[in-house]
Amino acid sequence: MSFLKRLYYFSTGLVIGLVFLFFILNGKRTSCNYGPSARVIDNIISKELVLKHEGDSIAFDKLYSLISKGRVRFNKSEIRNEPCAIYYVESGDLTLLIENCEDQAIVKFK
Repeated sequence: MSFLKRLYYFSTGLVIGLVFLFFILNGKRTSCNYGPSARVIDNIISKELVLKHEGDSIAFDKLYSLISKGRVRFNKSEIRNEPCAIYYVESGDLTLLIENCEDQAIVKFK
């Protein structure tokens, strides 16, 4: 079998597989968060957020956006703290201190 025939068969199967995956996964909330920072942020967002902030109030959709676009700084965080782990999440020039408890996440601005 010549190279062009093999390339044709391979590309045909690849296109059919991509179209199949597009229709199967379209509209589903699938994600591939395998990094430690992404897993912690997904865990925090899945819980009830409690805002402990004196002064101006912030909308919760903006707070979710800040947390989801942030990165967890593990060198500053206290992940073995009992009963709630403490994470530092940096989002732009803003640093959030988040106490990640069993049922809720308490957010403080630092």
